[in-house]
Amino acid sequence: MHHIVIVGAGIIGISTAYFLSHSPSAQDHTITIFDPSPPVSGASGKAAGFISWCWTGSATASLEELSFKLYEELAQEYAGAEKWSYRQCRALAISGRMPEGEQHNLWVERFKRFKQTEYSGELGWITSEMATTGILLGGAGSFAQW
Repeated sequence: MHHIVIVGAGIIGISTAYFLSHSPSAQDHTITIFDPSPPVSGASGKAAGFISWCWTGSATASLEELSFKLYEELAQEYAGAEKWSYRQCRALAISGRMPEGEQHNLWVERFKRFKQTEYSGELGWITSEMATTGILLGGAGSFAQW
Protein backbone atom coordinates (compact mmCIF):
# COMPACT_ATOMS: atom_id res chain seq x y z
CA MET A 1 0.00 0.00 0.00
CA HIS A 2 1.27 3.48 -0.91
CA HIS A 3 0.83 6.64 1.10
CA ILE A 4 0.31 9.76 -1.05
CA VAL A 5 1.02 13.13 0.56
CA ILE A 6 -0.38 16.32 -0.98
CA VAL A 7 0.96 19.64 0.25
CA GLY A 8 -1.66 22.38 -0.03
CA ALA A 9 -5.42 22.32 0.54
CA GLY A 10 -6.26 24.83 -2.16
CA ILE A 11 -8.31 23.97 -5.19
CA ILE A 12 -5.40 22.16 -6.87
CA GLY A 13 -4.55 20.06 -3.80
CA ILE A 14 -8.18 19.21 -3.07
CA SER A 15 -8.85 18.39 -6.73
CA THR A 16 -5.76 16.20 -6.91
CA ALA A 17 -6.87 14.30 -3.80
CA TYR A 18 -10.40 13.90 -5.17
CA PHE A 19 -9.34 12.48 -8.52
CA LEU A 20 -6.67 10.25 -6.99
CA SER A 21 -9.25 8.87 -4.56
CA HIS A 22 -11.54 8.03 -7.48
CA SER A 23 -8.83 6.42 -9.59
CA PRO A 24 -9.10 2.62 -9.98
CA SER A 25 -5.32 2.35 -9.58
CA ALA A 26 -5.39 4.12 -6.19
CA GLN A 27 -7.80 1.82 -4.39
CA ASP A 28 -5.15 0.59 -1.95
CA HIS A 29 -3.62 4.03 -1.34
CA THR A 30 -3.87 6.39 1.61
CA ILE A 31 -4.05 10.09 0.76
CA THR A 32 -3.09 12.78 3.26
CA ILE A 33 -3.37 16.53 2.66
CA PHE A 34 -1.11 18.90 4.63
CA ASP A 35 -1.73 22.62 4.84
CA PRO A 36 -0.98 25.00 7.73
CA SER A 37 -4.10 27.01 6.88
CA PRO A 38 -7.78 26.13 6.49
CA PRO A 39 -8.79 24.72 3.06
CA VAL A 40 -8.96 27.25 0.20
CA SER A 41 -7.82 30.14 2.42
CA GLY A 42 -4.90 31.17 0.19
CA ALA A 43 -4.99 31.99 -3.52
CA SER A 44 -8.10 29.85 -4.14
CA GLY A 45 -10.05 31.72 -1.49
CA LYS A 46 -8.67 35.13 -2.41
CA ALA A 47 -10.00 34.72 -5.95
CA ALA A 48 -13.52 34.95 -4.47
CA GLY A 49 -14.19 31.46 -5.78
CA PHE A 50 -14.30 32.66 -9.39
CA ILE A 51 -13.39 30.27 -12.17
CA SER A 52 -13.45 30.87 -15.90
CA TRP A 53 -12.32 29.35 -19.15
CA CYS A 54 -11.63 32.52 -21.09
CA TRP A 55 -8.74 34.23 -19.29
CA THR A 56 -5.58 32.31 -20.08
CA GLY A 57 -3.32 32.34 -23.07
CA SER A 58 -3.27 29.67 -25.76
CA ALA A 59 -0.64 27.56 -23.96
CA THR A 60 -3.07 26.67 -21.14
CA ALA A 61 -6.45 27.32 -22.75
CA SER A 62 -7.31 23.63 -23.16
CA LEU A 63 -6.52 22.91 -19.50
CA GLU A 64 -8.59 25.90 -18.43
CA GLU A 65 -11.59 24.76 -20.49
CA LEU A 66 -11.27 21.18 -19.19
CA SER A 67 -11.14 22.30 -15.56
CA PHE A 68 -14.15 24.60 -16.03
CA LYS A 69 -16.15 21.67 -17.43
CA LEU A 70 -15.03 19.46 -14.53
CA TYR A 71 -16.31 22.02 -12.00
CA GLU A 72 -19.67 21.98 -13.75
CA GLU A 73 -19.80 18.17 -13.78
CA LEU A 74 -18.82 17.93 -10.10
CA ALA A 75 -21.39 20.58 -9.15
CA GLN A 76 -24.10 18.60 -10.94
CA GLU A 77 -23.00 15.26 -9.47
CA TYR A 78 -22.71 16.50 -5.87
CA ALA A 79 -25.49 19.16 -5.72
CA GLY A 80 -22.92 21.95 -5.80
CA ALA A 81 -25.51 24.71 -6.12
CA GLU A 82 -27.04 23.69 -2.78
CA LYS A 83 -23.95 22.46 -0.94
CA TRP A 84 -21.28 25.01 -1.84
CA SER A 85 -23.23 27.69 -3.74
CA TYR A 86 -21.76 26.85 -7.15
CA ARG A 87 -23.33 29.02 -9.84
CA GLN A 88 -22.55 30.19 -13.32
CA CYS A 89 -22.50 33.96 -13.55
CA ARG A 90 -21.48 36.99 -15.56
CA ALA A 91 -18.41 39.05 -14.74
CA LEU A 92 -18.46 42.78 -15.33
CA ALA A 93 -15.52 45.15 -14.76
CA ILE A 94 -16.54 48.69 -13.92
CA SER A 95 -14.37 51.74 -14.59
CA GLY A 96 -15.00 54.52 -12.12
CA ARG A 97 -14.96 58.23 -12.71
CA MET A 98 -11.50 59.76 -12.52
CA PRO A 99 -10.83 63.28 -11.18
CA GLU A 100 -10.12 65.86 -13.88
CA GLY A 101 -6.61 65.60 -15.28
CA GLU A 102 -6.06 62.04 -14.01
CA GLN A 103 -4.93 59.28 -16.35
CA HIS A 104 -7.58 56.76 -17.50
CA ASN A 105 -7.56 53.46 -15.58
CA LEU A 106 -4.70 51.32 -16.89
CA TRP A 107 -6.62 48.04 -16.53
CA VAL A 108 -9.02 49.14 -19.27
CA GLU A 109 -6.14 48.75 -21.74
CA ARG A 110 -5.55 45.19 -20.55
CA PHE A 111 -9.16 44.18 -21.18
CA LYS A 112 -9.59 45.72 -24.64
CA ARG A 113 -10.28 42.27 -26.12
CA PHE A 114 -13.50 42.06 -24.11
CA LYS A 115 -16.76 43.70 -25.10
CA GLN A 116 -16.78 47.28 -23.83
CA THR A 117 -20.15 48.88 -23.16
CA GLU A 118 -21.44 51.98 -21.47
CA TYR A 119 -22.52 51.16 -17.93
CA SER A 120 -26.21 50.27 -18.11
CA GLY A 121 -27.09 50.67 -14.44
CA GLU A 122 -27.68 46.91 -14.09
CA LEU A 123 -26.14 46.86 -10.64
CA GLY A 124 -28.39 49.03 -8.52
CA TRP A 125 -25.73 49.78 -5.92
CA ILE A 126 -23.40 51.33 -8.53
CA THR A 127 -24.78 54.66 -9.67
CA SER A 128 -24.07 56.32 -13.00
CA GLU A 129 -22.16 59.02 -11.08
CA MET A 130 -19.73 56.33 -9.85
CA ALA A 131 -19.18 54.36 -13.07
CA THR A 132 -18.32 55.46 -16.57
CA THR A 133 -17.71 52.22 -18.43
CA GLY A 134 -18.54 48.59 -17.95
CA ILE A 135 -16.66 45.78 -19.63
CA LEU A 136 -18.34 42.41 -19.88
CA LEU A 137 -15.53 39.95 -19.07
CA GLY A 138 -17.69 36.89 -19.62
CA GLY A 139 -21.16 35.50 -19.25
CA ALA A 140 -22.73 32.35 -17.88
CA GLY A 141 -21.01 29.48 -19.61
CA SER A 142 -17.61 31.08 -19.26
CA PHE A 143 -17.65 32.24 -15.62
CA ALA A 144 -18.73 30.55 -12.42
CA GLN A 145 -18.34 30.96 -8.69
CA TRP A 146 -18.09 28.27 -6.06
